[in-house]
Amino acid sequence: MDRHERFFPAFPRPFLNARKERHIMPLISPEYAGQLLKELTKGCPVPAAPADMARYAFQTSDHVLIGDVAVRGYKHKNRWRLDERDIRKAGERLASLAIDLDDLVDARPLPTDRGRTWRLQITSWFDHVAYEDQTANGCHCEGQQPCDRTRPNQHGLGCGATWEAVEARYGKESIASTRPLPLLTWSGTIWMVPRAYAALLDRAEQIAAQFAEKAARCSRCGAQGDIWEWRSSSTAGYTTLCPSCTSAAARRYKGHLRGRQYKSLPKNSQPAAFLCVLCPSPRQAMYWDHCHEHGFVRGPVCASCNTYEGGGYRFINRPGAVQHLLECNGCRREGTVPPRHQPDVVLRTFVLDPHDACKQPPPYPWGAVEGDGSIRFRLHCWCPTSSHQWEQVVPASKVRSLISDFVAKALAAETDATDQESA
Repeated sequence: MDRHERFFPAFPRPFLNARKERHIMPLISPEYAGQLLKELTKGCPVPAAPADMARYAFQTSDHVLIGDVAVRGYKHKNRWRLDERDIRKAGERLASLAIDLDDLVDARPLPTDRGRTWRLQITSWFDHVAYEDQTANGCHCEGQQPCDRTRPNQHGLGCGATWEAVEARYGKESIASTRPLPLLTWSGTIWMVPRAYAALLDRAEQIAAQFAEKAARCSRCGAQGDIWEWRSSSTAGYTTLCPSCTSAAARRYKGHLRGRQYKSLPKNSQPAAFLCVLCPSPRQAMYWDHCHEHGFVRGPVCASCNTYEGGGYRFINRPGAVQHLLECNGCRREGTVPPRHQPDVVLRTFVLDPHDACKQPPPYPWGAVEGDGSIRFRLHCWCPTSSHQWEQVVPASKVRSLISDFVAKALAAETDATDQESA
């Protein structure tokens, strides 16, 4: 074992090699990599437009695509880094791409397209803009209304959509770290792109599929599985483990830290030694989840569940989520849940006011806790009335009552379950 392995034991060999050669070509931040790519391709027919090259960019693969070049990402202290040599190689290749703006091919989806191909992605952008315009301004097309948005208007888009609206909504979106909108041409009947650019995106899709397939294999036994079920974030990047290998690498958490303050945990405590307490199938934990209101540890969770709980919205609808929140002794004692989850608790039992003559409850109500403890719900409805959006406030006293009853029932159910297990 050399000195690099002693100091960086968790990193793969490519990362260690990059550290050894740092004096020649250092690892760089995603922000600097983006700036470098823009400089290398400035004034070129297809300038680089790198998307976010951190965190979620590596969720389905260890690489990001810049044109048809795959660039490996490395994670150190929860920060992603890229090899400057790879960035320069990708930028120089993209800059050398010869584009004939008069040699065009059809950009419409192919009959064999499945999943998220670049053709389907562009088509979905167009349809979404047409849908938004139709929703906001109505349909003024001839024939059946509203139309299905498939018949192109003078801009080559559905219903009343305009090219300006497409640029405003998706002008900064990229595919394979390039922006396709400036290269699109409306022929009067179909959308077209330069042949060389279409070939570049086709190659990028093939490369992405190969790396995604590789990332879906268990890193221990090599079994092929569902990348969304098996792949999870860790301190050294994303790892893929099947349920069997995950269970062998981590053990089940049995609540030994209940009542312990998060700030009292030693820095070398290892949540990764346990399975996530929220995932239905075995997945290695990454964080000690804790109540930010009272400070008590609730249990080990993976990065995905940690993010979901932190967002709050609809979290309590997940199996076991309520019991997990009540692992906090403070919440149990006070008969409450953290504020970000309170709107969803209220929606479990509170009936919102109907919208005019509409018989259906408002879909997807969004609630926010006010300073006085009340909850302000933002509501909308697409029924043909004068107002499509409105608000309703649930008083603080009612909120406290609903949440207290909800927690009391959850604790009673927990006691009953424990008694049945003991019987």
